[in-house]
Formats: sequence, structure tokens, C-alpha cells
Amino acid sequence: MPIDSILFDLTNAVQPVRRAWVQAASVIIADFGLSTSLGTVVILTSRLGPAVPQKELALEVGVNQAALVRTLDRGEAAGLLERNAVSGDRRSNAVSLLPKGEKLAKAMERRVADLRRALLSNLPPEEIETVTRILRTLEERAHAYVQRGHM
Repeated sequence: MPIDSILFDLTNAVQPVRRAWVQAASVIIADFGLSTSLGTVVILTSRLGPAVPQKELALEVGVNQAALVRTLDRGEAAGLLERNAVSGDRRSNAVSLLPKGEKLAKAMERRVADLRRALLSNLPPEEIETVTRILRTLEERAHAYVQRGHM
């Protein structure tokens, strides 16, 4: 197969794979009574915390900051997380999980880890590492391309 076809197949597979993964993980998150967006925020805050900058969290979740604010409002109302002003920068907030959110994050992480194993455990670890390295390289190079002003 020509290299351009191989590269097309790779780049064309990224979004459908992400979408399928999010759908599968969303089933688990829904079992905990959370929306996909709030469950994702709780899990990522757990991983990035304890006081993750709100800007960084939005980037990791893959949403703009305005969309994240609505999700954080729901998380605060549910007693899962809190926002606190960053000292020295009144315009920035840090997001932390409350005990209820920490407990929920751990439980969801266990279930999502089980799902990962169920879907991928029969693949050789070296192949998983290779795919991960390739995807991260694509991510880094695409970001570099955009930052150079090529759009």
C-alpha cells in the first residue's frame, strides 16, 4: 500500500477511535449518575490535581474554558469539586476534588481500567507502546505546525 494511503488511514482513524472510546467510557460514567463531561472532569482533576489550574483542565478535557465553567458549576453543586482563586492571580482558579469527588474518581478509574483491559489486554504491550508513541508524535507535530502559523 502506498505511504500516502497508510498515513491517510492512520489520521482518518483517530477521531472515530476517540469517539468510540468516549462512548464506551460514557457507559461507565453514566453508571455513576454523571454526565460524560462531569465524569471526565472528575477523573482528570483526580489525575492532574490536587489543585489543577482551570485553564489546564479545560485543555486536557478538550473544551474551551466557557464550556468548562458550566461543568464545574454542576460539579460544585453536586459536592464533587471546588474552585479556588490562585494566589497572586485573581482571574485564575484552581480546581480540586472534595472527598466525595475523590471517592467517585477512584471508583470510576477502577471501572475504566477494567474496560481498558477488556478491550486491549490481548494486544502485546510493545504494540500498545508503539501506537501511543505514534499518536503522541502526531499530536506534537500537529501542534508545532499550527504554532508556526500554518493553518
